[in-house]
Amino acid sequence: MDKKEDRRVRKTKKALREGMIELLNEKSIQNITVKELTDKADIHRSTFYANFGDVYELYSHMEDTIIQEISEIASIDCTFMSQVFYSGLLDYINSNKQVCRLFFSGNTSTIFFERLTSLFKNSSLMVGVKNIMWRTLPRKWNITFNFAFPGGLASLECGFQETLNIRWKN
Repeated sequence: MDKKEDRRVRKTKKALREGMIELLNEKSIQNITVKELTDKADIHRSTFYANFGDVYELYSHMEDTIIQEISEIASIDCTFMSQVFYSGLLDYINSNKQVCRLFFSGNTSTIFFERLTSLFKNSSLMVGVKNIMWRTLPRKWNITFNFAFPGGLASLECGFQETLNIRWKN
């Protein structure tokens, strides 16, 4: 049985996420300490440790949340030609500018983008399965997706950066 998180816990996690975003805009995660984060979020260190083991676990939790939220958008319609999909994705970005700026700035791990690629690929394949009358998807579908999706993802990343006024870092 899933319990709903207490309002205080949600407020604490939100403060930690916001503090983490601020700190990650200043420095890399390897240079962020729990003390620094808890000072920024204005919570006690024991409260932090009641929710997360370390800053990496909080960061991972933030990644998981983004993937889950984008997964919900993709589950509605992930055909990559759908106005519904792009509208939902752009609404998400607009509602979560700070976190999207952080995670789509090109400074995150490749694992995040691999997870995002996998999410879109699986969602797209499910749409293909629903729309194609054959028993199995043609091999060309997988090859086409593997070729086209990284370019599409790079285009989205450029769009995120332009939309969020992020400068390319050389």
